[in-house]
Amino acid sequence: MDEVKKWTIYLIFLVAGFATGIGSIGLFPQFWLQYGITGIIVHVVFLTMLTYVAILEAETVMKSGYYFVELYQKVAKRPSMIMAIFAAIVMFLSYYAANVMLTLVSPLLGTGAVARLIAKVLMFVIVFVILTRAKENTFAIMAIGSVIFVIAVAITAVAFKLQIPENATFLGMAKHMLIARHAITLDLIKDAALRAIYGVGLGFAFYLMLGSFINERFNAKLIIGTGIFIQLLVGVLSTIIVVYGLGPTTPERLLQYVYGGDEGAIQLMSELPDILSGYPALIALIGISVFFAGVTSLLPTAEVGLQIVESTLRVGRNRAAMYLIGAALVIGLMDSPPSIADMALKAVIIITFFMAIFELYPVITSKEKLSTLGLVVAGTAALLFLVGGLYALATVFRAGGVYVASGILAVVVIAFGLFGDKLVPWTPSE
Repeated sequence: MDEVKKWTIYLIFLVAGFATGIGSIGLFPQFWLQYGITGIIVHVVFLTMLTYVAILEAETVMKSGYYFVELYQKVAKRPSMIMAIFAAIVMFLSYYAANVMLTLVSPLLGTGAVARLIAKVLMFVIVFVILTRAKENTFAIMAIGSVIFVIAVAITAVAFKLQIPENATFLGMAKHMLIARHAITLDLIKDAALRAIYGVGLGFAFYLMLGSFINERFNAKLIIGTGIFIQLLVGVLSTIIVVYGLGPTTPERLLQYVYGGDEGAIQLMSELPDILSGYPALIALIGISVFFAGVTSLLPTAEVGLQIVESTLRVGRNRAAMYLIGAALVIGLMDSPPSIADMALKAVIIITFFMAIFELYPVITSKEKLSTLGLVVAGTAALLFLVGGLYALATVFRAGGVYVASGILAVVVIAFGLFGDKLVPWTPSE
């Protein structure tokens, strides 16, 4: 196998691993069960559109001849946008690192503030070692981790199907929910779009970075399109895992999960060890799958943040990794308490919508003219991100309490991205 074919396979799985997070395992099945076949069709429409946006981003960087950070600094002259994306990455890493490691250590440490902080430190040690020691093999390690993750999910789905006794009434109810047809409502459209945004992983400049490291010998459409398709297949396999995982319970517990929102999905993940107490091998398999789902999203996101630091501050890889992890740990000291962590999560969700617009900015303003289809898709996506972001912002302010801080934090980061160019260390004439 030649180098291009080998790296094409690596990059396909890198995209698949990045796009498939812990939320995909718990939230995609929830969405499908709630909205049935109608919801899946609408979701796939959005997923296809946003996959095309990701392809446009990668191809724009490839054609420009610039490094992705340079597009903001030297071409678009909007360095504050890439730094706002960096802020979103650091906040995301602080929250997500704890959740990833807690899949392994929570049985021993619990899920409180101290446990979350310890989990973050342990996870960041692993990330730091990989980023600084793997060096030119970093992408290969990420890709291999993604392959392991996809295989683990497939094995877990088959094991759940074979080992958990089938409850005809329970499975009949689940099957009916999965194939049910629903009216297309605003809630269905909103949730389908939200799952697609998370399913592609826009907002962290990953596809811009990807475009910096592939050339005309690589097919960005094949790499990104196949990677996202694998992510969708993982969602289908995760649905099998969740349905059979709930098999030993009751139809009422299934409904509690389906209509429980994010908290319902989180609660299910925490209860699975008790629900499946008679199946220790299955508990181990789901734990491995969830852990690798987290790691394969965490590492590529950290890589983007590291490269932003390298390019902006002009420091070496090791020092950039130290700055990145240090910044995430500083935030981690503050958002370790579960209530503060949830507040930070809501802020990151809001910010991500607007960072997806910032990520699109070099595409829309590029000297390379977009096709009519490209302009329509990019414009539609930008509008979708704007509406989704404003809705999420309004939601946290309506919730009140600590979530008001989520809205304020999000507004500060977004405003910096829009108006903070003079505060960023760069030289326009370079």
